[in-house]
Parts: sequence; structure tokens; C-alpha cells
Amino acid sequence: MKIIKTTTLGAAMLAASVSTPVTAETMRWGDHFPECCNMYTKASEWMAEEVKKRTEGELQFNIQFGGVLASVQETPTAIETGLIDVGNIVAPYFPDQLPVNNALPFFTPNTRNQREVGELWIKWHEEIPAFSEELARYNAKMLTVRPLSNYGFFCTTPIRTLEDFEGKRIRTYGTALPALVEALGGVPVSFVDVEMYEAMSNNILDCTASDIGFVDSFQLQEVASYFIDVPLGANWGQIIAMNLDKYNALPEDHKAVLEELKYEHLDELLHLFEEEEARIKARWKEEGLVEIIDFPNEEFLEATLQDEAVMAARENWVERVISAGMSPEDAQRVVDDITE
Repeated sequence: MKIIKTTTLGAAMLAASVSTPVTAETMRWGDHFPECCNMYTKASEWMAEEVKKRTEGELQFNIQFGGVLASVQETPTAIETGLIDVGNIVAPYFPDQLPVNNALPFFTPNTRNQREVGELWIKWHEEIPAFSEELARYNAKMLTVRPLSNYGFFCTTPIRTLEDFEGKRIRTYGTALPALVEALGGVPVSFVDVEMYEAMSNNILDCTASDIGFVDSFQLQEVASYFIDVPLGANWGQIIAMNLDKYNALPEDHKAVLEELKYEHLDELLHLFEEEEARIKARWKEEGLVEIIDFPNEEFLEATLQDEAVMAARENWVERVISAGMSPEDAQRVVDDITE
């Protein structure tokens, strides 16, 4: 009788274990962008859906847009402390805390396009320890990146010559971009991206450094009408990072899924950018919303690349990262990768 009872109990336990669904791990993703109408949020939603699908629902990302979980300035600390599990860190806003991961903003202007920027950033995280070690000091792990596309200036008045830059109040960030604006005769002003609309509508700003997608995402065409196409190159953008403790606690198969999506998310983002920028340009032209001004490239580069402060910013990055522990050889490799 005891044997029968034990067997029956064992069968019942086995049946219960088979029928009980695996509890899903749902992570909180805080994104400061508005949910509507931009390529970054669309790519993030695609990534969240892929994670859910490839882990059969065992790992899920619940994205909260609009900065409701953490503002753009609060995101690194929110990830570090576990207030959110995943978030997008706008690297250029934190040059002192993240000098290594701020390589490219010190090299403005540059000749790298959006894909090259994204692939370089991921590659450096894979091959140069200082990049991932820097994030680890803030209890963060890079999942993928959001490189910005080629930047220009979006302005309330047309700029067609170097003289037109004189005295213009231009939103900047980081180190090299403010130096570049000063080299052009402008006045660099520090604003985060979510403040651009109000500042331009109230005539506090004349221009902002931006790509075409950013203009449309923040509806800046409602307060300004001129996109100045200058050769700034693509720029750094954002790290989609996960709390390191949360990442380390994941099973290996879930980590493998996130590793797969590192480059695939980049491909999806670039695809969305290509389609969306073509659509935006066509609408601007059709509705007469924005004039795209092709600024003379050689004139622009001559005025900026020969400026002492612009070149000093590049040297400053090397000094900063070596002081932060990066080897001189790795620092030189990054410089070569950007400028070759």
C-alpha cells in the first residue's frame, strides 16, 4: 500500500510540475523618449518583442516611455540602483562619468556614418575591456546601442554662410561640439533633448544640433524651418543598458538571446532610420515645412578642423581615458578607428 501511495504521489507531483507554467521574468525598461513616432522607440519595441518570442515568454521587457520611470538625467543612477532594470543612457550627457564610452563626441566633426558608429561601439565593448569595465562600475551592462545618424543644425533662421553662424545660440552637449560651435562664431548652450522644443519656441535657442529623425520625433518643425546639412558625421547616441546584477542572474540561454540581438537591433534601427528619413524629407518638401540647406562642406571643415579647441578636445579624450585606466595602446586604437 505504501508503495502505491508513494507512486501515486510522485505521479501527481510530476503532473503538477509539467502543467505549471514557467514564471516569466518581466524587466522594467525606462525610456525617456515619447512612445509615438520615432525610430528609437520602434526599434526598442521590436527588440522587446523578439526577446519575448525567442525566450518563449520566459523573459519580457515592459517598456515605459516618456521618462515616467526615470528622466534622461536619472537613467544611469536608476539602472545602477535597480529602480529600473533596463534603460537608455544618453552617453554624451555624462562625459565625466563615462569618458571611455564618450569617445566619438570628442571627435566632432568626423567622417563615420551611423552604421560604422554603431558597429565600432559594439566591437569596442567586445574587444577593449575598458568599455565594459566602465559601465560595470555603475552596475550596468551594455545590451546594444542607438547610434545617431548624420547630424546637422536645425535652426529658426537660414544659415547659408559662415557669417550666418555669428552669435547664434546653438544647443550642444559634450566637449567637442561646443568647441566646434564657438569655432563657427556661435554660442553653445546646454540643453537636454526633451527641452529643445520649448527653448526654440521661446527664442532661447536659435539652433540645435540634431538629426532629421530627432527633428520629427520632437516636432521641432513646428517651431523652426531650416535644416543646415553640414558634415558633422554620425554621433554616439545611447547605450541600452541592463542592471548588471539582473544580467548576471539570467540563465545562459537568455543571455545568448540578448547577445544575438545586439547586432540585429542595430540592423533594425538602421532600416527604420533609412525608411523614416526618406519619408520625413518627402513630407517636408511636399508640405513646405522645412528647407534643407546644403552648406559648403569644405568651408565648414576648414573652419572647424583647424580650430585649436576642436583639436584639443580629441587630445583631451586620450588623456582622460588613460587616466581612467585604459591602456595607451587601446586608446590609440580607438583614435585610429575613428579617424582612419
